[in-house]
Amino acid sequence: MADLTIQEIVPGVNAALGGVCNRGLISQGGSVLVIDSGIAVTEAAPLRAAAQERRKDGALYLFNTHPHGDHVYGNQVFTDNPIIAHEGVRNNLITHGEETLAAWRQNQDMAALISDVVITPPTLTFRDHLTLFVGDIEVQLRYLARAHSLSDSVAWLPQSRTLFTGDLLFNTFVPALPRGGSVENWIQALEKLIALEAEHVIPGHGPIQTAEALTDLRRWFLFLRTQVGEALASDWDRETTIANIVPQLQKFDPRGNEERLPNVIGQAFDELSKA
Repeated sequence: MADLTIQEIVPGVNAALGGVCNRGLISQGGSVLVIDSGIAVTEAAPLRAAAQERRKDGALYLFNTHPHGDHVYGNQVFTDNPIIAHEGVRNNLITHGEETLAAWRQNQDMAALISDVVITPPTLTFRDHLTLFVGDIEVQLRYLARAHSLSDSVAWLPQSRTLFTGDLLFNTFVPALPRGGSVENWIQALEKLIALEAEHVIPGHGPIQTAEALTDLRRWFLFLRTQVGEALASDWDRETTIANIVPQLQKFDPRGNEERLPNVIGQAFDELSKA
């Protein structure tokens, strides 16, 4: 895990890099909005310190883009401030948070990092969207869909046309598609994000690239959907589909974390076979 790096996107708007996931830090007029807390206290504490340096007499908020642990397990560092998220994030953490955390702790590489995590659900929720102002910076929190997770939202800053996508965008990496996600919904979510015509796009994972990265990932998912559809039309079973499509995706758009490909293809197969 690298040290926290704050990268200015436009004045008052920063990407917080160096953790398991990319996060955000928006500040103006003494108020601060943090986007995603990170995977553990050790990640969240430096981000909280950076927020405190920018905070004066204004408010401090934390926004969770979705309920996955690498984005919310640092929430306990922000319990003295409002934690904002879509209602589905709060429901997921209350209903399944302890169970999921226990499963993560079975991973020996992860156990020490998250040993002191306390599940901390959001305290302020929205259904479709919520607009807040950090000083004069307008931030629109928009719920998109059940796509990468059971509840995915983004932060859209219309004045600077800056978009914090959460895990709806993976740059240079194969996107993770845990159980409960949806390829079809993810494609639709990306189309909505592309329509915003953002000038600055901060992905949940991977390097910051141009907004064309949204189109690239949509194209990747469309190719995946087409290949799985053809496999189903040929009456291939799940294992045959995975074995044949892995090399096709590797050739179509080489990405890191190729070990994720069998799961993503399998999830797409399960979803499309029920359509």
